[in-house]
Amino acid sequence: MQKKLLFTLWILVIIFFGTYFYKQGITLETTKEFITKFGVLSILVYILAYTIRPLIFFPSSIMTPLAAVLFGPFLGWVAAYVGAVFSAVFAFLLGRYFGRDFVKNKSGKFLKKYDRKLSEKGFETVVFLRLVPLFPFDFVNYSCGLSGIKYRDYFFATALGIIPGLTAYVFLGASFAANPLFIIPTVLLFGLLTYLGKKLQKN
Repeated sequence: MQKKLLFTLWILVIIFFGTYFYKQGITLETTKEFITKFGVLSILVYILAYTIRPLIFFPSSIMTPLAAVLFGPFLGWVAAYVGAVFSAVFAFLLGRYFGRDFVKNKSGKFLKKYDRKLSEKGFETVVFLRLVPLFPFDFVNYSCGLSGIKYRDYFFATALGIIPGLTAYVFLGASFAANPLFIIPTVLLFGLLTYLGKKLQKN
């Protein structure tokens, strides 16, 4: 009963913020204005906002480059990395709390096969999903929470696997805010990830 009530509350929160963002319009600039209001606490507010953004599916594709806009490419990378890891863990725990029992007890053959694969080869699978941009960040987070993957495998695979993609997005933000030349490593990293994705898919 408590879980159903919390899930209903979560849906209402998503609807409320979804409607608000649709009416107001959310961009890098408006998000920057909100966070910079907190002055010296801005970096903590940024990490907190990044951590809880899966609750309302606020896109990580805005939050990650925003770090470089707010804090510069290097401190911004640290803030984005900490926020992304916390965010991934938070979404994983939400998925596990609300959906794990359903997948474990009532899912069909396809989901059971997927569940077994993540249970047996969780680390390798999550590293692959993080390195190859096939699925959205939060889709992977929630899906892993629904599965039987060990938390340890999920955490370390995520902490390792997000580094290239996150770095590319931070450099993208830095190319707008700090130095246009940051677009060069951005393009190189995205190109490398695309190439790596094709190679891994063939294997």
